[in-house]
Amino acid sequence: MKKIILSCSIVSLFVAACSPLQVKVDSKVGVPASFEQMPQMANSTDLSRWWLSWHDPILTQLIEQGLQANHNLAAIRANLQAARANAALALANLGPTAGVSAGVSAHQARIDNPIDGSYRSALSHSGSPLGDKTLDVSGHSEHVAFAASWEPDIFGGKRSDADAAKYASIAVMQQWYGAQMLLATDIAENYFTVRSLQKRIQIGQNTLSSLDHLRRYVDGRFKAGQVTGYDVQDIEIKRSTLKAQLATLQAQKDALERNIAVLTGQSPQSFHLGTSVDILNRIPALPSGETPLSVLNRRPDVRQQHAIIQASSAQLASAKADLLPRFDLHFLGQTGQIRLDSNLPELKGLGGLISAGVSLPIFTSGRIKRNIEMHDAQTQAAVANYDQLVLKSLAEVDSAYQLQISLKRQNRDLVQAVQQANHQVSQANQLFKYGNITLDKVLLAQINAQDLQDKAVIGHLAEANNMLNVYKTLGGGWQSDSDEESAK
Repeated sequence: MKKIILSCSIVSLFVAACSPLQVKVDSKVGVPASFEQMPQMANSTDLSRWWLSWHDPILTQLIEQGLQANHNLAAIRANLQAARANAALALANLGPTAGVSAGVSAHQARIDNPIDGSYRSALSHSGSPLGDKTLDVSGHSEHVAFAASWEPDIFGGKRSDADAAKYASIAVMQQWYGAQMLLATDIAENYFTVRSLQKRIQIGQNTLSSLDHLRRYVDGRFKAGQVTGYDVQDIEIKRSTLKAQLATLQAQKDALERNIAVLTGQSPQSFHLGTSVDILNRIPALPSGETPLSVLNRRPDVRQQHAIIQASSAQLASAKADLLPRFDLHFLGQTGQIRLDSNLPELKGLGGLISAGVSLPIFTSGRIKRNIEMHDAQTQAAVANYDQLVLKSLAEVDSAYQLQISLKRQNRDLVQAVQQANHQVSQANQLFKYGNITLDKVLLAQINAQDLQDKAVIGHLAEANNMLNVYKTLGGGWQSDSDEESAK
């Protein structure tokens, strides 16, 4: 009974000693319960496809097409497939290997007869082929063999390698998600800027028309001696500056349209945007109800860095497993036969070999220790990078929300200023109609209103682009499918 108890104790100790190595890594950053700048009321914004909340069919079509046809995105997707294949390969190394081999060979030879001449002569008279000076030997052989080997992963070294490859593929998958997110915002940012430039060009042309009218009026007053050449030159400088600005704006608009074509996988030479809704005046409400934890769980860059930590931890566990014994099992079974074209009987046989071995590193000049130190340092660096990224991500959300609220207030004041300037133009027209002011006062009021309109467009563009930054800080703009989820 004592022997049985002792044997069970030894087995228990052996199993405990042979459990897979695990390296526990913890973040040192505490996640707050809520954001300071984000409203907590519920909002139904679908962050995975935030562009639908803008209600612009052209924007939706461009982003959906870009997610399907962008070549950089396709390259990252191919890298993801390669990473998954590598993870599957590492997992396959856990199992045994077995194979069957077979072969057939034929031989023919002519050799000098080693029998003494007198004996050979006697054999020749008796009709034996051994009496010839040379002997012809021919025949063939066949064999079939089965071999198998397995290295039991008792201490988890190979499992750790498989885990490292799996988490590396998850990191690439998060990179693919992040590329989707950045592509969607890049397309939208270019699109918003094109729409703003279209409006600014139209406003600039209206301003140029007002300046032309003012120039003709000032020329008339100059000829009448009512103004100086300085006044004429001042108007001409403004006209030339505005013309140069309009030429630049048109070039910028065309370049951005080409960028959109490239991002969506289309030829830039034949791509042009059609008319659509006034999207800069239809900026949706801020998403609300998000918590720091939900944001961190959604953001691809944070998820990628977390996968890198897991991969580094698995590599560290694999490095530590090199200090422990390795076991291996081998089996070989073979059968075959040899046939000779002679009176000799066929040679047949069946053989087999089973072996088991263990290896333990004794002296490695510190290689294993240095390898452990390297992977331990890499793991600690990955954790530090993760903590820094978490803090940065949380700060980005509140900063983006605060800026969006400020831009909204600014644009509300600008819109009010535009309305007041337009009202001033109406008053100036009435005063000019009844002869209370000169025409140049009316034209200057128009130019002032048009300048405020241009500033309002720039302000709305800043608000729209910062809304894209809000989506990015929240980690919105990517979708997964069943293949990606099953690979986790």
